[in-house]
Amino acid sequence: MKNAIAKIPAPRGLAGRPVLLLLGLLSVLFLAMGCSQGSYPLDIFYEMHYQKSFKAHEPPRLSVPDTAVAWFPPPQSTVSVPHQGQHLFNVNCSMCHGPFGQGDGPVLQRMMDDYGYTPSLPADLTGPIVVALGPDGIQTIVSGGLVVMPNFSKLLTPDEMRAAAQYVVNCLQGADLSACP
Repeated sequence: MKNAIAKIPAPRGLAGRPVLLLLGLLSVLFLAMGCSQGSYPLDIFYEMHYQKSFKAHEPPRLSVPDTAVAWFPPPQSTVSVPHQGQHLFNVNCSMCHGPFGQGDGPVLQRMMDDYGYTPSLPADLTGPIVVALGPDGIQTIVSGGLVVMPNFSKLLTPDEMRAAAQYVVNCLQGADLSACP
């Protein structure tokens, strides 16, 4: 009987099927893992923006000596007109304070109408509160800024700020109309 069972041939196509099925499942599994969004199953693809030594859009730097001291030249006046104060006021101040300093500039009006802004100090430069400040007080506010009014100390030189403050006091407030154009 042993000879009879040994003589029965095994089916040829069924013996390799479990191995092929297992290989097929593994390849589908690895393919699915490799197609996952934004990550890899094995970290073999190093991305430069994750590296500590790479910073996007930065030029390479050299080491600065320990004894180096930064030096920046003072800003130079870009205006050389006879009525420098008037020119500086028209360029830097009139959009909020208006052409005659009465606080009716288009930018200030938009901030008040659209955004509900209320000035902490009257924007009318001809009013009694601002007249009481004098040129030194106006120059202090121009150099330091006030709430939404920007700090002009990095934009204008002290002489330019003084010229704009003198224009406000002399011409708009009427302290010395002979100094006006």
